[in-house]
Amino acid sequence: MKRRLLVAALALATPLVGCATVPRPQLCEATVGAQERSYPTPDTWFTLLLHGFDPKHGGAAPRPPVDCSGAPVAWEEPSADECREAGPQPKPLPPKERLDEKDLILETTQANERLVWVITRRFDNGEGLGPVALVERTKVGFIVRGLGSLRGMTENVRLRMERVGSTDVLVAEGDTCTNEQPQVCRRAARILPLRSGRFFSEAVSDSERACLGAGWFPLSRVQTFEMPSGLRRKFELTSTLVFNSDDVTIQEQVSVSDSDPKQPSIPERLYRRAQNERKLKVEENVLVGSAPSLWTRMVELQLQAGAKALPEAPTVVPEPPKENPKATGTAKDVP
Repeated sequence: MKRRLLVAALALATPLVGCATVPRPQLCEATVGAQERSYPTPDTWFTLLLHGFDPKHGGAAPRPPVDCSGAPVAWEEPSADECREAGPQPKPLPPKERLDEKDLILETTQANERLVWVITRRFDNGEGLGPVALVERTKVGFIVRGLGSLRGMTENVRLRMERVGSTDVLVAEGDTCTNEQPQVCRRAARILPLRSGRFFSEAVSDSERACLGAGWFPLSRVQTFEMPSGLRRKFELTSTLVFNSDDVTIQEQVSVSDSDPKQPSIPERLYRRAQNERKLKVEENVLVGSAPSLWTRMVELQLQAGAKALPEAPTVVPEPPKENPKATGTAKDVP
């Protein structure tokens, strides 16, 4: 594979009078043979999107990983002192010795165009991190039209592009599943605007630009609290994202039930049920929410009343890679 880094054409010149056309960005490209172009292997995508990846020398993701444009593969969630609701703060798992097909997510968006996500690092909450790209197949190979970093759930992943206002956005949905029986899976979505060829992990702000939270939207969520009275209060969220021409509608419903751990034979009792609808606009350089999430507002009231969050059920995570005693920071050669 012959790969080249390209300078993005971002229509900096004065537009032509009459019908100006904004050129599509070209961030990276690869020239490949006809067979590989029609039937790309996982290594084809790893080599295209990861700078320094070499399948002939171990096949591990370079550390620290850098995407094909030279940008670090990195992600930072809003913290509790920055936003009304902090984003997930999981612990990273040890990196794999070699990337394989389980670390590759592909989604066809239209003829000759795919969304490609390479997972270079995984976390103990079921999330993964890696470069994500909008890739066009050409007559000679592949061109990256959009590029960024994505951190999201890694089970039953669905990637798609939506148009909101004048901006294309990447929507990444995935599950995280518990390791208890019966197994329960919870779904969450990320929204990343595509601006000048880059996917941005923007936080959601209010109209005054105060941070409300990450661009992270649980579609199913459960949390149990221990109340000062000794009761257990369980919150369950279900939400839906509806993409409109001008905004995103977030429909939320939260049900709250109580149980007494001293009387386990007595079924849970419904304490409260609430629902809400809020709007999310994709503005020039920011995601603007009409209000904090219903979940955030309801949980804040419980915490103010002295409730304590109980640990969540552990999620299924892959087994850590075996240590290689001969390793010196790079993967060993594969014979």
